[in-house]
This record gives sequence, structure tokens and C-alpha cells, in this order.
Amino acid sequence: MTSMFVRGAAALVLAGLAALVPTAAYATTATTAATTGTRTGAATAAVAEETQRFTGSAYENSPKKAKREAETQARHSALLSGFLNEQCVLLFAESYRLAPGYYGANAAISCTR
Repeated sequence: MTSMFVRGAAALVLAGLAALVPTAAYATTATTAATTGTRTGAATAAVAEETQRFTGSAYENSPKKAKREAETQARHSALLSGFLNEQCVLLFAESYRLAPGYYGANAAISCTR
């Protein structure tokens, strides 16, 4: 019974600390911004980044064309979501043979703004 009480208390303490971590990170950013003379709004805006991943697939006559088309599809999806081409990096592009002279490919990109 005592061990259950100790485990429950430990879980409660860890949950409380986990809730305070974002507050401590914000306080550190705000303190750093205040000591360097920048506005805290500008300092916190740099912390908030959005990252999304997009995938594409294609079928073409050569592995190179299939990979290129799959990457193009992934970049098109990112463009429709409001990302610029410069904000995206290629994670992988792979091709596979389906039949003689016929290839499939998958590609994935990661975009951050």
C-alpha cells in the first residue's frame, strides 16, 4: 500500500514538472530577450516553427523520371499548403521496378516555416 502511495506521489510530481517545462522555457527566452534589449514578442516568434511532411508517388518509364515526378508531387502539395520551395528539403526519393520499362517511385519532403 505504501509503495502505491509513493508511486502515485512520484507520478504527480513528474506531471507537475512536465507542466512547468514550457513555462520555464518561455521565461528563459523572455529573460534572454530582456537582457539583450530585444522585444520579447520577437524572441518568442522565433521559437514557434511549423514543420510538415509531404509525400508524393509516381509511375514513369525510367527510375529517374519517376523519382523526379514523385518529388514534384510532394512539392506541389507543400505549395498548396502555403510553403515556399526554399522552405522544403528532400527527405528521400526511392524507385522500384514494376515491369520491364515501368517504374514506380515515392518521395517525401519536410517543410519548415
